[in-house]
Amino acid sequence: MKKEQMIALAQGQLDAYNNRDLGKFLSHYHPQIEVFRLNTGDCICNDFETFTKIYKDRFEQNPELKCELRSRIVLENTVMDEEWVTGVTGATAPSHVVAVYAFADGLISKVWFVR
Repeated sequence: MKKEQMIALAQGQLDAYNNRDLGKFLSHYHPQIEVFRLNTGDCICNDFETFTKIYKDRFEQNPELKCELRSRIVLENTVMDEEWVTGVTGATAPSHVVAVYAFADGLISKVWFVR
């Protein structure tokens, strides 16, 4: 996959996230999406149905949700985004997060989060 395609997927899902557009957000992800916590190795989800529910609930419960891209590193097969997430209901401070994206079949297939 070309770097431009990986960047377009990472940016496209970020834009859809900030608009809380679930359909558009999901269109950037592989049907067999897997999501992990990088620092523990814990699996957050390993199927599209669970992934959909997580983000449907997140968008519905957080009307002020925004994710600001602070920096992006593009490697040969991976994109790493440093993000600042605000607008999470009940949170007392923004979250400083790094998301690492891997790709398969022209979509984001794996994500690792660390904060």
